[in-house]
Amino acid sequence: MIDITGPICEGMWDYGGEIKPFRLGKVKMSYGGVEYEIDSLDNMTAFTGTYFEVPGDVQGYEISDVSLEKLFMIDSSVLQMPYRGLQVVDGRPCILRKDMEKAERGPIPPGSGIILSTGYGENWMSKDYLQKCPYLSKEAMDYLIDKKPFIVVFDTPAAESDVNPENIFEHYFNENILSVTACVNLEKIRKFNVKLTVMPIHVLKVALGCPARAVVIED
Repeated sequence: MIDITGPICEGMWDYGGEIKPFRLGKVKMSYGGVEYEIDSLDNMTAFTGTYFEVPGDVQGYEISDVSLEKLFMIDSSVLQMPYRGLQVVDGRPCILRKDMEKAERGPIPPGSGIILSTGYGENWMSKDYLQKCPYLSKEAMDYLIDKKPFIVVFDTPAAESDVNPENIFEHYFNENILSVTACVNLEKIRKFNVKLTVMPIHVLKVALGCPARAVVIED
């Protein structure tokens, strides 16, 4: 079992803007006549850490509409594409279609999971983690979508170019593909065919994303 969930902790990366850095705080409560001090997860958002994402804006359903049975032991294929070997385009490593084709070590059945591993998760605590992460070219994204995956795992927090954005996720979400974003330890996976399990936090009325625990099983 390989835990591919990035740790949520103070000092980790975030998406910036109006999103404030995660903080582990304290709040007081009384129970049974005793005063307790418990941890509070301050500034926690739907996209904090490793998160599960559904095309809620496009398909109109919520995170809780996806049953755990569908997210348990998903047959998945792993594409190993080390980020240090990727071509740098507009200042960031770029996954091209040829990188994906080269990483395929067997057939990828429609309706299965695809795990895109670049090893970038090792930079989880870097201050420029978001700014230097790999992204997918439109050609690579189109190739990925043509595989008709049920779910895709990314170890990059931003798979779209920020210099020359091509709106690559519009087609992706229209195809009703699920995602697990900002994972770690994917480079530790040695096999091509694995099992993926994703456990999003059970929060109702969430239409886009939710923090999740995710693991890969190598048979």
